[in-house]
Amino acid sequence: MISLKYLTSHTLVLPFRTMACARSNCNLRALGYIDALILLAAVCAGLYTCWVHTRDATIIVLVICGLLIFAFCGMLYYYFGLVDISTSFTHLWYGCLLGLIAFTNRPSDHDIPSTVTDALLLSSLIFKLFWSSVQRVCGYVTHTSCLLTSIESFELIGFAIACVISTSSMVSMWLLITAFSFTLMAVRLKALLAIPCFALFITLSAGFFFTALEVPLNPYALSCFVGRIAIDPILDIYFCGLSTMERWDCMFNRHRYIHKLILLLVYSLEISFAFLAGHVTVNHEEWYFAIPAYLLFGFLWISLHIVFVITTWTFANKLSECNRTFHSVREDSNKSLSTVMASKGVRYFAMISRCLVASAVASTLLLGGVSWQNHNADFIACLLIVLPIEALFHGVLHELGSTLGGTCTGYAVVGPSAFCRSDGSALLLPSNAMEEYSNRSIGLLNTMQRFFVYHMIDIYSCDFSTSGLALNSLESKLKNFFARRTPDGPRFDTYIMYYSGHVNPVGDWALADNDVLKFETLLEWWGDANDESGARLIIVQDCKTCGQWLKNVQRENEHCLALQSFIMSKSTDPETGVAMMIGDFTREWVDFNCSKDTDITWKEQGRKIKAIYGVSSKWSEFNFHKPTEADIEEHWQHNFPRITHSLIKILNIPSVMDLFSYCYGCFSCFRRWKMKWLPPNVVNTGHGFKLVRS
Repeated sequence: MISLKYLTSHTLVLPFRTMACARSNCNLRALGYIDALILLAAVCAGLYTCWVHTRDATIIVLVICGLLIFAFCGMLYYYFGLVDISTSFTHLWYGCLLGLIAFTNRPSDHDIPSTVTDALLLSSLIFKLFWSSVQRVCGYVTHTSCLLTSIESFELIGFAIACVISTSSMVSMWLLITAFSFTLMAVRLKALLAIPCFALFITLSAGFFFTALEVPLNPYALSCFVGRIAIDPILDIYFCGLSTMERWDCMFNRHRYIHKLILLLVYSLEISFAFLAGHVTVNHEEWYFAIPAYLLFGFLWISLHIVFVITTWTFANKLSECNRTFHSVREDSNKSLSTVMASKGVRYFAMISRCLVASAVASTLLLGGVSWQNHNADFIACLLIVLPIEALFHGVLHELGSTLGGTCTGYAVVGPSAFCRSDGSALLLPSNAMEEYSNRSIGLLNTMQRFFVYHMIDIYSCDFSTSGLALNSLESKLKNFFARRTPDGPRFDTYIMYYSGHVNPVGDWALADNDVLKFETLLEWWGDANDESGARLIIVQDCKTCGQWLKNVQRENEHCLALQSFIMSKSTDPETGVAMMIGDFTREWVDFNCSKDTDITWKEQGRKIKAIYGVSSKWSEFNFHKPTEADIEEHWQHNFPRITHSLIKILNIPSVMDLFSYCYGCFSCFRRWKMKWLPPNVVNTGHGFKLVRS
């Protein structure tokens, strides 16, 4: 998509520049009035043609009502300033009149009124495409999160009203309009399967649905109606710059009861489709083949849709939980809903669930193919309703799995920083030093707790010892921390370990009773717990020196590690005489990662505390945890009925949408060398906080 945008923008740069210059000479917004006038002329010509061919008095009544409604809308627009209401009524009537024209019996020979009407309808469609493109190129459109715009909704309602007047197959047409509405929603929200669903809708409705209805049809009027509504959502696939969370906000930001009500409506539509498929099969001409096939694929459909029901209901519960957490912390911080969802493990759930929903979509296609009959319009319409609904669920899960950050857990340890000399011998402290160091250590713990809470990091513990840390106690704590898992079962994506305390000259942590914690020992504990799970460890140190630990991290080839620390150029500022203390780096680093209005600049000249970081060679290859076949099987067995367990083999086939991830392996070597020789000043961890260097 990025390369397509690049190619398109450079290909059309000259026409776009010419159009931008034209904006200073004329008001392009006047083209919108031309579009409305062409549509009005097409509708008037269509009504006249209908009157010529049918001599139906209903048309005269509709024309009079139309004139009254247009006059009323003009009064609301110009005298009362009710722009939205007048526009809504206008497009309601446009949809109704286009529907009336579309279902009028056309003569076999094309006379002049019919030819003029068809030409005006096509001209209206073409100019609508041109005007919508101009709006988006010139930036006249402000994209917001919505399923359908008010104009689209009222035109669809108007078309549905016309179906009551003009055709006897009212229910079938209403079902098709509902299917068209859901298809437009999928296209506007950029669901992954939206374009295939739209193409399938056009193919089945044009090739089979209207043939089954056997109603008179004006293809030009119907194409004008469908095209004018579908142009904006299709163009917005390219031009809409809203992020995933911004696009889906119209669905995410709803009360949990609304989510549950929507799901119950979806389940009722799924059941209606299965019932119609069975009814069609019983009446099939070759029922002796159709019924066994329906029973076989029906069992598959039921099993996978039990999984679909449980998955969507669980997703609604997770979404409600995230909304509650987001609203509870929104006033105290600048957290976004995406941050909350990432901390709750929604990404991992979405990556597993999108495979399950994709299987449900495939089973719907199979059941529809087995139960297919050309003459049943209701069945075709129900199939076209169910497919975009399932595509919407697959689309939201696919995007959340691709855009949300991973899970993170944190552990902070603060020990005495000046209770021993560099050689390990005891240091005699003044009488008031104990209280000073205790207050500083408590302040560091509070700072790290603020950091963990701000970034929604799952806190394992924050420990502080005034008399030194015992090796046995620290070993037990660290092993338990490294073995932690999320509530859903898998390991956390990132483990962040903070330490502030005394270290010896090589960087090893100085503990009580002259014990030390070496880098090799810490790495061994991490390796035993990680067991090639793909998680990473980030160590943040606020000590007088990081010694050899930084070089050890950069030399590591087996594990994904990072070390964030600092270098203190001078312990005392010569201008102010203020002594630089252990903990100053922590406060600056946390402020940098937790305050949007911070003025901290790590590259400023004469900086006394210079940040440094180091990463292992596998850092550039890190990806947030992706579910394996074993993860999917474990999730299936723990969450779904036993009757569906035999279907797990279906999901062992890699998803087509995930095959593109294998292409990124060829770039891993390039990223590794780039990180080694041209390391960036700021490294985004994907959890909201960054590693920095001066």
